[in-house]
Order: sequence, then C-alpha cells, then structure tokens
Amino acid sequence: MPELPEVEQVKKTLAPYIEGKIIKNVEVRLAHLIQYPAVDLFVKKLKGRMIQTINRRGKYLLLQLDKGVLIVHLRMTGALLATRNSAEPPYAKIKFSLTDNIVMWFTDIRAFGTLYYVDDDFVVKGLAALGPEPLTKGLSLEYLFPLVTKSKKAIKTFILDQNVIAGLGNIYADEALAEAGIAPLRLACDVTRKELAVLIKAINKVIAQGIKNHGTTFRDYKDGEGKKGNNQNFLAVYGRGGQPCKKCGAILNKIKVGGRGTVYCPKCQK
Repeated sequence: MPELPEVEQVKKTLAPYIEGKIIKNVEVRLAHLIQYPAVDLFVKKLKGRMIQTINRRGKYLLLQLDKGVLIVHLRMTGALLATRNSAEPPYAKIKFSLTDNIVMWFTDIRAFGTLYYVDDDFVVKGLAALGPEPLTKGLSLEYLFPLVTKSKKAIKTFILDQNVIAGLGNIYADEALAEAGIAPLRLACDVTRKELAVLIKAINKVIAQGIKNHGTTFRDYKDGEGKKGNNQNFLAVYGRGGQPCKKCGAILNKIKVGGRGTVYCPKCQK
C-alpha cells in the first residue's frame, strides 16, 4: 500500500500536469470505486470543474476544485497517473479527460481504491479521523506519550493506527522501529518516555528519507508520471527477513504482528 512518502510523490508529480486544468469528461469503468455520490452524479458534478490544487492528508490525495473536492484513497494497488497522450495504462478503471490534452487515469490492479466528490457536508470518516502526521509539530512527545501509556497493543500495531499517526504504514513502521532499536512486539505501554522520543525522531527520519528517495517500489507503486521510487534500495529491515542486519550482522527475524508481515533485528531491537 502506498504510504505517506509515496502519496506525497504522487502529489508532487501530478501537480504540474493537472493544476489549472478543467475536467472535460469522466469515464467510470468500475462503479464500486466511487464511494460518494452515486456514479452518475459523480460524473455529472465533476464535468466542467477546474482543478485548482492537489494536496495530501495522510494517505489521501485531495484535489481541490473550484467547487468541492475530489478525494482519492489509493489503498493497496491504486495509482493516479497523468499523461499527455491517449495511451491507456494497464488496469485503468477511471479516465478523467482534462483540457490541454491531459488525461488523468485512476488505475488499480486489485480494485480496492476509493474516490469521493464532496461539495456538501458529507464526511469521509477515515479522513476526518486522521491523527497528526510525521514531520509536523502535531506529532510530539506531549501528544503521543499519554496515548502510549494507555495502550496494551504491540508498539508496531499502535503506530500503524491512522487515528494515532496519519500516513505511517507497514514499510516505514518497520524501518522506524529498527532505527529506534525497539522490538515490534513490545507493548506500547512499556515504551518509556525516552524511548518514545527516540521513536518519534526515527519516524520522522525514515519518512523524510522515503520522500527524498521518491517512495518505495517493490511491486505496484508508481508516481503520477508512472515512475518507480528507489527508497527500496535504502531500507534497513523491511523485505530483508533472513538476511544479516546492516548494523550488527545478526539474522533478521520475520514474524507477524497484528496480521502484518514484520522484520526486525533480535539483537538491535529490544
């Protein structure tokens, strides 16, 4: 699933193509992707709207229009691409024809993505409930420590909760815990204030690295121009189960935490 760095890269690469463009037509090929409003109304309302800016909140893309907002959640395998020609990318599910011969495609191999057009008081619950993001003042020790002390969840499960930290997913959770030296199965309530301060710094570090390296691509992720990220070349633990730890040489363990594949160093992370 694209996480904060990947969605940020999509936002950055889409902006030059779509900002200031008018939506001339919308072709929906898979109706269940449209969560609100009904598909025919979704299409009707979007026609003629100008895309003013594209923003991001957590893992959501927010296309601010001259009236209302188009909200896109890529989920597992969704992608939002822009092209200057009519070539159709694989797994195309929605086609947005824009002015200046720009076509914006929503593609999705597993078709779990969701889209909303909101110009009224409708609330996208997952978006409204998001916690503060990494690299912002909101993700502070003062904010997070009271929540940690009350939680009986594994620390990895705790930091993956989007209501606690927005945008953090499986890749960067593993990387942050490795950077901080904290074992993923530790109970959140057992993490000390000092350790939590280190973890917050680690989260910010790995997210910043992911953004700098244009996101992580293992299989499906591509940015708004259809290009892959290269952060996979800089990962310390994620996807490296059974290989030596880059710090100490111990063999990295691969386990399940909350149903998520998890890799950690049994020596460096306590």
